Amino acid sequence: MSEPIRPASDHADRTRWDIQGLRAFAVLAVVVYHLWPNRVPGGFVGVDVFFVVSGYLITGHLLREQVRSGRIALAAFWARRAKRLLPGAALTLIATGTAVLVLVPSTLWGQYGRELIASTVYLQNWQLASDAVDYLASDNDPSPFQHFWSLSVEEQFYIALPVLLVVLAAVRRHARSGTRSASPVHTARLLLGTVVVLSLVWCVVETRTAPGIAYFSTATRAWEFALGGLAATLRTIPREATRRGDGADRLRSGGAWLGVVMLVTALWMISPTTPYPGTAALLPVVGAGLVVLLGGSSGLTVLGRWAPVAALGRISYAVYLWHWPAVVLLPIVTGHPLGTRSKVAILVGSIALAALTTRFVEEPLRFSARVTALRPRRVALWGIASTLLVVALGASTLGALEVQQTQAAAYQRSLETGDVPCFGAAAGVGTADPCTDPRLSDVRVPAPAAAGTDDANRPACWSNTTPDLAVCRLGPATGYTKHIAAIGDSHNNALISAYAAIARERNWRIDVAGHIGCYLTTAEQQAPSDAYTASCNGWKQAALAWVRDHPDLDALVVTHAATKSPVIVPAGSTNDATVVDGLVGAWRNATDAGVPVIAIRDNPVAGNDTLDCLGRMTGPTTDVCDSPRAAALAAFDGSAEAVARLGHRAALVDLTDRYCTATTCPAVVGGVVVHRDPTHLTATFARTLAPSLGSALADALRTLGQ
Repeated sequence: MSEPIRPASDHADRTRWDIQGLRAFAVLAVVVYHLWPNRVPGGFVGVDVFFVVSGYLITGHLLREQVRSGRIALAAFWARRAKRLLPGAALTLIATGTAVLVLVPSTLWGQYGRELIASTVYLQNWQLASDAVDYLASDNDPSPFQHFWSLSVEEQFYIALPVLLVVLAAVRRHARSGTRSASPVHTARLLLGTVVVLSLVWCVVETRTAPGIAYFSTATRAWEFALGGLAATLRTIPREATRRGDGADRLRSGGAWLGVVMLVTALWMISPTTPYPGTAALLPVVGAGLVVLLGGSSGLTVLGRWAPVAALGRISYAVYLWHWPAVVLLPIVTGHPLGTRSKVAILVGSIALAALTTRFVEEPLRFSARVTALRPRRVALWGIASTLLVVALGASTLGALEVQQTQAAAYQRSLETGDVPCFGAAAGVGTADPCTDPRLSDVRVPAPAAAGTDDANRPACWSNTTPDLAVCRLGPATGYTKHIAAIGDSHNNALISAYAAIARERNWRIDVAGHIGCYLTTAEQQAPSDAYTASCNGWKQAALAWVRDHPDLDALVVTHAATKSPVIVPAGSTNDATVVDGLVGAWRNATDAGVPVIAIRDNPVAGNDTLDCLGRMTGPTTDVCDSPRAAALAAFDGSAEAVARLGHRAALVDLTDRYCTATTCPAVVGGVVVHRDPTHLTATFARTLAPSLGSALADALRTLGQ
């Protein structure tokens, strides 16, 4: 039997200096992108480079073991991975989690605690993918643990690949019947080639239909690891086996440098607006693949040996771990966006901290004779212990948040049921006779930390990403005095607590239907994907058909977010004209069917850091977290103009005086936190709007002759 083909890197145990250089390039690209995104718009492709390098090295290690011994010792392999990855990761997570508890406003503890736990168990990519399709979480600010998504994908690869190779080896042995069986390398090529094809196809499809999931999904990233692994199965001729300067040598060197050109080109040809990963990822992934395949016999080894490059490559993992928490936490601590000095400090500090971590934590534990002698079972126990420690830290964050929320909720219920006439919107901050109650001077409910989840939306009223119309009924099924339908996007459904109170108190029936980022307009709305556009358009058609099928309605109530899902402006038009034309075009479907329209002007918006600001506040509420009225109402709503176009068949409800004074829109009105995020109302504040909104709707119905 002839000797089986060996992986490309099997000819030597020397350091691959070209790969060290590739690591340095990848981490520098990512860090510079995070600090100066406008300078290197495609720097995030450094993550793809790491995926290719990991695929190449890990596949090579596994196949060499399989070729040499005929088996893969899974426990020993995973123990080696744990000794390499866990010390630095655990130290970063513990330090960052502690900083979150000490330095970060409690409003962020819920998100950060969940992501800390997800990162610890290497499921952060799926946590972020879930948040990407969860409308309530899609506006989450980046957490200091977000960068663990790529490490989670890598860890999942480290689990899946050796298992698949072991299973295929067992199948190969079982199928052997006197005939020559394929070598482990041939089998690996078939496996990895299949993964490249299937995963790449799925990556292209998913990037087009669900880009939020595609970016973080293991399934859409697997081909990048597999391509690196495929390179490890290819035979290359060592430089020593060829004459200096011969044709083959020049060809290999040229291929490696072509890979470098592709990587550098990707830094500026790809940007955050590029649909990614999709086909765009082929540029950096193939470039990295050429380097790992051919770079060992090229001048890249000289570059990789250069002391600064070699040093950065050596500590690249720790640099990646430490830089991102600083990028997220420093602005929270200082209260200011990152400036040039702070960015340079983060860059230098991350490198220094990474060097210390590598020198005194990672390498001592990785290469210590005592640690190396530990059996895989003992390594697993230490890994489990460190994981539980970090999970406990994340759980303590969530536990502290739960205590705070429970206390605030109890206080909130006592206020709502008690005699507090100025509570919430009843304060009428913008009216001629505002109401003030000294008892509310230091009240802020719901607790800022809980405000983000203070949402009364209901699945029965909500079409999240489907074209199917979901309609729920509020109020009595029969015997009602008025029947209206409230249809719109999430700003419509943010008023459900108000609609429910109005229906109960006035004996009205209110049917509610909402769709994520979609409202009644004939204008085309901007959307993140074709699937989203199809869903929105289908829902609009279904909603308008439902209204036409219910001519008994006393009115159609509409509202929409002026700051979300903007319209696509056709050539020769303007944004304002397109908004108004779209509203009028859709609303006429109702008025032509005999159903008048009542438009509610969109609520004002808050600053991005309003809840964090409130989370830091103690004592009486001040105006430090308030927004200028001009900024809060700057977005063009178009409702007033569309109502004017429809004349006597439409009416406008404007409750701005319940949110804003003549100059500001307070973050807290009548002791109630107004917003649960920059654009959506808390359910608590919406519920306090019920008396004002009910009266305004009743007046509009009378004006419309209903």
